[in-house]
Amino acid sequence: QAGILVRVFVPPAAASRAPLFRRPPPREPAAAMAQSQDFAGRVIGAASQGAVGAVVAAGLSAVTEPIVNNVLVNRVPLGQAVQELDLQKVKNFLKTTLSTNFIKFPFFEATNVIMSGVDLDPTLRGTVTGAVFCTTTLPITNYRFRKAMGWDITAANLYQAYLPTVLRDILYGIVRNKVMAFMVGRSPQSAQTNAGRFTNMFATVIAACVLSAPGNELRGYCLQSPEKALPFKDFFKPEKFVRSTSVGALIMAVSLGVGTLATPQVEKLWAMIRDYLKQNPVSYILIILFAVNNILAARRQRELENCMAGRKTD
Repeated sequence: QAGILVRVFVPPAAASRAPLFRRPPPREPAAAMAQSQDFAGRVIGAASQGAVGAVVAAGLSAVTEPIVNNVLVNRVPLGQAVQELDLQKVKNFLKTTLSTNFIKFPFFEATNVIMSGVDLDPTLRGTVTGAVFCTTTLPITNYRFRKAMGWDITAANLYQAYLPTVLRDILYGIVRNKVMAFMVGRSPQSAQTNAGRFTNMFATVIAACVLSAPGNELRGYCLQSPEKALPFKDFFKPEKFVRSTSVGALIMAVSLGVGTLATPQVEKLWAMIRDYLKQNPVSYILIILFAVNNILAARRQRELENCMAGRKTD
């Protein structure tokens, strides 16, 4: 008799089965938290760098910005702009530069660090950073400019010259990203020292301000007073372009260069505060109560001042 051939299908072992789509192993919670905390420290460090730079720039800008704006917009000679400087206006303008710088400088530096965590081409990253920064802070920029020039400030002119300003800030953001990456890559060890940090930031900001200066000149042309507006061919003068650009670039470079020296110390302080709060959770409640108390105290102070002002008028 012919034998019957029986084929038996034996399934492979379960361990040898490989899924079509393998999921990546989940990130360890501790590692993810450490990375998040490190990123928060970098953002705070960048904001502190901007805050220190804001103070330095405010002192320099209170004197030089009215001169630069006078040269940039009114196209007067440098000597005449210096002679027209009013010390009382400089003191008043210092309050404006401090308040506006404390918003603009930390905001740009923090935004730049946040965008560095996004996987984008450096050019696109700089474009987004510049556009976000300009759109958010242009009212502050125009308020400060018109304050320095002694012009009327209305809601209608807070977004004046948007297109040339956003062009300038986009160029600035792109150059900042590319030049800083080049400077750090040139000598990574030096970039960890105070001298290296200052040099890298100084050179980067000088390059960014100079290469974005055409947008600044176009902005100055658009911001001219209608009564004194110059034609396009008469407005652009190479010597005045160089003068206004060099002064503005030096102020920014020195300010942010000094700001980089504070960044490592602030990051260390933030790490200490973070560890303390982690070990003492009740500290969060104390911080909240302290903030609420200050808000209520400020409100009581305003009510008291209004009450005293009302009695004086009576």
